[in-house]
Amino acid sequence: TTMRLIVLVVLVTVPTKGLEQPMLVYPRLLEERSSDGRMLVHVHDDLTLSLRKASVAAPELKVLMAEDGRPVTRFYNGEHIERDLYEDEEKIATVTVRQSRSGVRMEGLVGPRHRIEPLSVSEKSEEGAVAHRIYEIEQKEMLDKTMRYRGKAQDIALNEGDLQARQLVPEEVTIEVFIVVDVAHYTKFRNTSLVLQ
Repeated sequence: TTMRLIVLVVLVTVPTKGLEQPMLVYPRLLEERSSDGRMLVHVHDDLTLSLRKASVAAPELKVLMAEDGRPVTRFYNGEHIERDLYEDEEKIATVTVRQSRSGVRMEGLVGPRHRIEPLSVSEKSEEGAVAHRIYEIEQKEMLDKTMRYRGKAQDIALNEGDLQARQLVPEEVTIEVFIVVDVAHYTKFRNTSLVLQ
């Protein structure tokens, strides 16, 4: 019984690390448009974002869905989807920003490990800023790993023909991105447009 007691004490005293408690913040617009088109938003004392308009969508987005077990294709206006999308490449932040009489509403990523969203209750600060919460994003183990390429050295060696072919690469390349959204994730949104944002 003495051994069991020691093990129990060790298990109780081992420190654990969970997710941070959400932080209550009141984002304020400091500068609506600077000379370079950026918007300056003070999120909290340690975070001010210098946001520029982001463009990530094609002019038209093709969405493939299943309704009643049948495939359905819908098209969405890419400019409409990204109309409120902004980014701060230095802080690794991408957020939607909406301004109204009630204040600034932000939703998205405010860094590689945190996300922000407005509170559904219209709590405001003394200055009239809308209350938001910043949540820590749970890091999954797979996000920190890279896949090893198992090619042989002779298979990837460059030759003169490869170098000449590289000179023909266009300056701008269009990349198709496919995103798969499962039902569990999709149900957290009111409609498909919000999923795409």
